[in-house]
Amino acid sequence: MEDSNSAQEPRPRGPRLYHKKSRTGCLRCKQRRVKCDELRPTCSSCSRHLVECVYLTQPRALANAKAASPSHGQPETKPLINPVSGIASTVPTPEVVPHRSVHPSDSALAQSPHSSRFYPSPSSSHPTPHIDDGEPDIDLPEGPWRRLWELRLLHNSQTRMRQPFLEPTTPEIEQMWSEDVPNMAFSFAQKERRYGLLYIEMAHSALHMWTTSTDKQERDELIKLQQTYQLMCSKEQRRDIDEIPHASPKLLDYICFTALRIVAHSLALVQTLSLDPWEPPLQWLYMGRGAGSVFTRARNALKAEHNTIIGKFAEHPPTLRDAKDTILIDHSQLAWLLDHPSPPGSIEAQTDQELNDEEVRSVYEKALSYTCSVINAVERKEPRLAIARRLGGFAVWVPIEFSKFIEQRRPRALVILAHFMAIWINLEDVWLIGKAGEWQIRCIYKNLPVEWSCKLDGLFARFKHREVPS
Repeated sequence: MEDSNSAQEPRPRGPRLYHKKSRTGCLRCKQRRVKCDELRPTCSSCSRHLVECVYLTQPRALANAKAASPSHGQPETKPLINPVSGIASTVPTPEVVPHRSVHPSDSALAQSPHSSRFYPSPSSSHPTPHIDDGEPDIDLPEGPWRRLWELRLLHNSQTRMRQPFLEPTTPEIEQMWSEDVPNMAFSFAQKERRYGLLYIEMAHSALHMWTTSTDKQERDELIKLQQTYQLMCSKEQRRDIDEIPHASPKLLDYICFTALRIVAHSLALVQTLSLDPWEPPLQWLYMGRGAGSVFTRARNALKAEHNTIIGKFAEHPPTLRDAKDTILIDHSQLAWLLDHPSPPGSIEAQTDQELNDEEVRSVYEKALSYTCSVINAVERKEPRLAIARRLGGFAVWVPIEFSKFIEQRRPRALVILAHFMAIWINLEDVWLIGKAGEWQIRCIYKNLPVEWSCKLDGLFARFKHREVPS
């Protein structure tokens, strides 16, 4: 990607701060020599920097449980179901892909996006191979194969992906995505040797091509490209975020649009998540919170007189800046989702103490409020582009605790997520969404306790194929 004919000096970096290493911290905090708060599944630092959080050590209870298992050391065999074909096959559970260069002949990375190896979520339980203490090298080999694919990906990005919605948008927004953002990606790559935005555009284009390709070899190569470019982007973005306090307005624009693209990409990846065993959309939820942190820090660094492209984007409807319009609006139409499904006087309802915790109740109510805000926007017949932006904003606005409740498979959290996913069904013809909404609802239904499944009964009528999961 770099211009080999021009000798460019490495971009300046601030002095590195060295701290006492944490013996049980995550891999990235150890590599950066910063203190890790050791939150799982993702520590605060990795969440803030929009990168995967990997622990080389496991919690003691999990390690003891694995040691006691008779199949310890052997790959677990589980039936995997392709949501497109519906065909089940038995294959060993794959490991997380090591961070290394990828060659087109390396078939080890040619996994279906419906496997958790394709894009492990922050909660992935698959073991991570040992990585050296140094900064891992992630790159694609130079050569005709890479150049040809980059030309195809860029062409696809500027032609087939240029207008994802049928409805026309404003000339300002059209110019932003068709000219301003691509020019920004190329300019920073050429002049400042910053490639994060260009890499995530490549990953996004590769995923788009994968959703439409029918050639197995091509799909395998697209998966390698998507995964590798996304990892390369994460590495670049982590470095760029560190410079926010002293960044110029143009660099803040660049960092914010890279974060915005990362969130959009993680949203598009929801349609590729494993269905059996079910993998909730945790990665998108965590990435959204990380992006929200980036936007807040960038906004605090900007001054009123700065004229930025991201500022124009934020002011374009829908403006998602006020909590009163997102997570604090009236949610009475969905308040019944929080009620225990058993009769009020039953033992089950009386022993359910979850909502007695005011902080827990607040998290649920904010998730319900945001869901209601999107439902209201649909009823107002807002353009589908605006609805899609609101869908992505769920991960930015809803408290991080909701993601943890999803990971814990709490019934109330799963029910709320299912009703939010029902809104996605209206956009399933948009490639970013696909059939993710329907697939997630079906998986949630199968993973809910039986007594809570009645909360989803009204959602199946929205499916094109209306059979109720058994």
